[in-house]
Amino acid sequence: MSSYSNNTNPYRQSIDLDFWRQPEGVAVPEEELNFLLIPDRVEAAACFDLAKQVHEYQLDHVGTDDQISKALMVTMGGLLPGVLLYDHLVEGRDNGIAKIDFGTIGVSLYKGPGERYENPLVQHGISIPITGETVLVIDDLGDGGGTMKFLSGYVRDSGAHGVLNLAVYMKPRAMEVCGADFYFGEVPQDTWIITPRERVETLMKRVPVWKERGAPIQECARRLIDVIGYDENEVSCYLPRAYGD
Repeated sequence: MSSYSNNTNPYRQSIDLDFWRQPEGVAVPEEELNFLLIPDRVEAAACFDLAKQVHEYQLDHVGTDDQISKALMVTMGGLLPGVLLYDHLVEGRDNGIAKIDFGTIGVSLYKGPGERYENPLVQHGISIPITGETVLVIDDLGDGGGTMKFLSGYVRDSGAHGVLNLAVYMKPRAMEVCGADFYFGEVPQDTWIITPRERVETLMKRVPVWKERGAPIQECARRLIDVIGYDENEVSCYLPRAYGD
């Protein structure tokens, strides 16, 4: 394989999908959560796997009202997997399968790692018509199941014929509260997943906490790069401003 192919192929064989279906995070000093950083290539491969699951479902429901006709990306978590899935589900759909219209819905349960709002916060409503349609709700993670359960009811009450849930990863509590119809992998409950769209966000939120607990900037860099697996260039760029004076 050429250098170009080795560096640009998101599905190259070096991705161990079996590992990524049940990964475990790494412990960080003075943190109650383990951290798991998802590389871009793994996110792409996971969404390809999910797309194949949805393709199969669509073929099994041709000509019925249960075939998915609308998809709602949950902001912010569902935007990245939603965009990746769009390419597969719309551009790569089988002959005879109608195009899925994609829209968004904004809701949040979390202020940051392990910090929850008391109740789901609806940031913006459903952006496309869904009355009488079977809707796929796309998110990156099922954690406690609260968001997924809330959205299922919200979308159904908004007039949908049916609601299906898709998440890249699910945790045990979420599986009990509101299982996903489509998901790629499972992670332990005590794992904080760092997806490609929130690497900087997590860095900016956790470094001040580590500083407050006594970690010097060199230790913060070690945790990010050597323990969690951050790219050195990202850390060089954002760590100074996250750590401050």
